[in-house]
Amino acid sequence: MKTIGIIGGMGPMATVDLMQKIILATDACEDQDHIPILVDNNTNIPDRTAAILGQGTSPIPELLKSAERLTAQGADFLIMGCNTAHFFLPLLMPYLKIPFISMIETTAEFCKQQGLQKVGLLASAGTCHSGIYQRALQHVGIEILLPTKAGETAIHNMIYAGVKAGKQHYDTTDVQKTLQDMCRAGAEAFILGCTEMPLAVSLYALEGNFLDATQILAEKAVTAAGAKVIRKLPSSKTVLSTEISTY
Repeated sequence: MKTIGIIGGMGPMATVDLMQKIILATDACEDQDHIPILVDNNTNIPDRTAAILGQGTSPIPELLKSAERLTAQGADFLIMGCNTAHFFLPLLMPYLKIPFISMIETTAEFCKQQGLQKVGLLASAGTCHSGIYQRALQHVGIEILLPTKAGETAIHNMIYAGVKAGKQHYDTTDVQKTLQDMCRAGAEAFILGCTEMPLAVSLYALEGNFLDATQILAEKAVTAAGAKVIRKLPSSKTVLSTEISTY
């Protein structure tokens, strides 16, 4: 099998979540059936949202360092769990020596496969303003619904002040209202467009039809590495399973 290289550290818990989902998605009976994975947990990568909003240092130099280290160590292709960091991917691609699988494009293709017409985006302010999901979904003919300014702030605060801060208990009243408003506006499902969002769904018991971009990427990576993806029934009615997808 091919070796997966994960550009990580954005954030550390989200990196672990991606790796765990790859392992759990792999059809394996023993250690030797699992996929070799290299992880560069580079916590020196500057905040992506701040950079996109013109308020911080560019993450490109550190992203390239991670890519180079993983390539030198034997990775056959690269992925990264941070949605927002994909904004900088076009600037990274000319310098990469091995293939890169985009979480954004993979998720958009999955939405198309499911026959969705209109999806909501739950993400950090950086991801919302970057336009990466808007462009990818428009390319496959799907309408995207963004939260209002207040809703965007509520979600962004939950990501940073809740999940990234390691808070087990966080008031999600405003987030739940945002989900309800977007459902009334026609959202058929919600893309969890920040790597911390799947963690937030679980940690704070959020309810909705969610598309876990991390899970979608994990399954794509398993297939690309040459392993089989485990197929099983959805474990929760509030989470739209990615396991009915085909690649």
